[in-house]
Amino acid sequence: MSAHLPPIIVTARDHQRLMHTAESFARQSHPLAAPLLHELRRANLCAPDELPDDVVTLDMFVTYRLAGEENLEKRMLIHPDDRMWPPAELSVLTPVGLSLLGLRAGDRMPLLGSDGAADACVEVEAVGPRVTGAFVPRRTASPDGADDRRC
Repeated sequence: MSAHLPPIIVTARDHQRLMHTAESFARQSHPLAAPLLHELRRANLCAPDELPDDVVTLDMFVTYRLAGEENLEKRMLIHPDDRMWPPAELSVLTPVGLSLLGLRAGDRMPLLGSDGAADACVEVEAVGPRVTGAFVPRRTASPDGADDRRC
């Protein structure tokens, strides 16, 4: 199946954090744990300062549409522990959020982990801006126990 999927890019830091989350959710039999693990295993990793500006990553706004729909949605992709502003957020542990992770503007991806139509997909219209400055997501402790808050 992955031969037909667009390549995805994830920062090494996000990859480590999301792997920890996916493994934890797998132990709880979360239905999106296996698809998240699959996506993380096929991801190309890069350093945060090498991440292209048009890649959907955590703490980044993404404008997208579900295939066949006219309306665009704009949400910030977040780790499920980082909820601050629910109307503007999209958790990576939702079918749409998981499907958007690591894509680039212009990419189209099947809706992963969805019980919907077999041809359901999401299209990335635009990426950005990254969330910085005064609006910074709340962080939980990282897997190694170190505080993972941004300054």
